[in-house]
Amino acid sequence: MKQFVIFFTILFIGLNNLQAQVSFSCTYRQYCYWNENSEKYEDCEGYEESSLFVMNKAETMFTHTIETLKSTYYIDRKEYDKKNDVYTYNVTSDVGNKYYYIFDPKNKEVRAVFTKESKIILLRFAVKAIF
Repeated sequence: MKQFVIFFTILFIGLNNLQAQVSFSCTYRQYCYWNENSEKYEDCEGYEESSLFVMNKAETMFTHTIETLKSTYYIDRKEYDKKNDVYTYNVTSDVGNKYYYIFDPKNKEVRAVFTKESKIILLRFAVKAIF
């Protein structure tokens, strides 16, 4: 009986601490530019692109892989927005660039906002599968 209790205690503790990495497989990339006059993102351009985001188990970093490049993003701050059911991350890329990422599983989208040459850019990825 004692072994039975020990076994289920270990099993219960193991299941409660179980964390899995999450991957977002994407099929499309789109760039949109912030227009200060209209106060919305406009001039969007996109293209078909296979890519994969993989978040590590501890949610301290994720990688983004495309056919020609693999980038790593280190998470500086993370939050879960319960109202919108999205996960948000302030990150620093492996080359030192800052981004604000939004992982939106409900709407099957990954978004990033960043500044380049004094322009605010919204980068959107269409998610095909989450696993």
